[in-house]
Amino acid sequence: MKKGRSLFGKLFFGLGMVVLILACGLPPDFGTLPGMFRTPTPTPPGGSGNLPIPARNRCKDLSGSLEMQLLVGPAEVVGLEPLAIGRIPFMVVPEGAGYAITGDGPITYQDVLEEEWGTYTVSFDLQVVITGTCQGDEQTGALMMVVTTDGEQLVEVRAEGYQGDFPWAGSHEFELSFPIEEGAAVQGEGWAFVLHVNE
Repeated sequence: MKKGRSLFGKLFFGLGMVVLILACGLPPDFGTLPGMFRTPTPTPPGGSGNLPIPARNRCKDLSGSLEMQLLVGPAEVVGLEPLAIGRIPFMVVPEGAGYAITGDGPITYQDVLEEEWGTYTVSFDLQVVITGTCQGDEQTGALMMVVTTDGEQLVEVRAEGYQGDFPWAGSHEFELSFPIEEGAAVQGEGWAFVLHVNE
């Protein structure tokens, strides 16, 4: 009888040891339902749970307008408003590894001098195209613009017994550089440009 108990005890002890060994050797996700796996939470370098926010290039999504002021000579000499002023919208778009500037628009001007002898009318129509590149980082930036103008001007003189029309047409190209700052300006003889940015 003691022998039977001893054998039973040994079997029970051995079975317990097998269960214990198997339990210790099981993978940590044993017993989870199919499709439910434990995934470790990634820890970024440095041990912080907050990932750094990438710096934003000042050229990205930049837009604005270029205010253009041109001296209209035939108007100035008779005391009319001397400047043709307009704003040309532009935007900065990704191009390859950099950023390109694109924009266009018109500038129109008309003023009339009325005297006892008749009228002196100046009309000025200009089409403006802006191209170029934007270079920058998260703190600074610069716009290198090429402003191409193509326009027509007409001076009309109407007096008693006299009618004269004096047309002119021409084009010009301006190479300009601006920091990305509201109100940055570049000027020369008979012209000025002021930068307006939307940020």
